[in-house]
Amino acid sequence: MWEERKSPLRLERRFEFDNYQQSSKFMKEIDSLCKENKIYPNISFGSKFVSITILPDLEEISVKEREFTVKINEKFTNLISE
Repeated sequence: MWEERKSPLRLERRFEFDNYQQSSKFMKEIDSLCKENKIYPNISFGSKFVSITILPDLEEISVKEREFTVKINEKFTNLISE
């Protein structure tokens, strides 16, 4: 579940994986989504996790940024169910 933090304003989520292959594939999916949506979050990762932080350009989180989180969730769900 995405968490909304206030200081600084941001959306955060950590995604857990069974192995590096899944996390690597997810990173490639996120790369494509970023380019398509022109949203470039902060991303950190390890062998079995990917953490994403979206910092809004404005003083509030936009609809576009919230929709972006839904797309990321869909990529994660699809990858895990393979």
